[in-house]
Amino acid sequence: MNSPLVSFIIPYFNAGTTINETIDSIFNQSYPHFDIWLINDGSTDQFSLDQLKKFEGNEKIHLLNQENAGPSVARNKAIQLSSAEFIVPLDADDLVGTTAISECVHRATSDKDIGVVYGNLHFFGESTEQKIQQVFSIERQLLWNQIAVCCLIRKEVFTSVGYYDEYLSKLGLEDWEFWLRVGQSPWKFSKIEHVHFRIREVGSSRTFEVANKNLGEIKNYVYKKHSNLLALQFEMLYYEKKMLTETPD
Repeated sequence: MNSPLVSFIIPYFNAGTTINETIDSIFNQSYPHFDIWLINDGSTDQFSLDQLKKFEGNEKIHLLNQENAGPSVARNKAIQLSSAEFIVPLDADDLVGTTAISECVHRATSDKDIGVVYGNLHFFGESTEQKIQQVFSIERQLLWNQIAVCCLIRKEVFTSVGYYDEYLSKLGLEDWEFWLRVGQSPWKFSKIEHVHFRIREVGSSRTFEVANKNLGEIKNYVYKKHSNLLALQFEMLYYEKKMLTETPD
């Protein structure tokens, strides 16, 4: 049986200093049947633009260009164009573990109801800690993002629950909102207890520079969008507390 195709989806904005490491890590991992979608999101740095030229002509790499619109727009464009069965979203400075994709594909193909496979993370750069990601819980997901954007996602998940929210493309935390939708669908999350990706920690990252500064607006938008889920969780907590006060035990 042929191995399913996996597409790595990488938005790219002025990332010339890190992209070669990211691409090398993809070519050095063990899963052979993959392609790469590199989406130039309106880069303005000439060095970064020159780095992109190095990938022209590589049959495994598809280069796309767009005016700066943020990673949600960039990812959605490439995911829709990809013919892969599985999608791996990456940032342009992430690194892929040697056996990560092989392990994730093996797990996903063992059960057609598994939509998302993920493992643990290792940070490098300004932080060198390991992050043990949690088993997915929709209740916790309402409060914070439990799963990093880099993991294996069945493409059918996107076609069934929708793509990344483009309103959050420049605000940030579009993956937090996406997982809320997936968590309310029949798709299963499956966690593998291995480190699969290395995440570069820098103070100038999008999380620190953009998402954290827009956190109030992001939460307001996401909670309004998922108001039914929020109300249901509040109702459950209300009756749990009520039972505690009314039960003699």
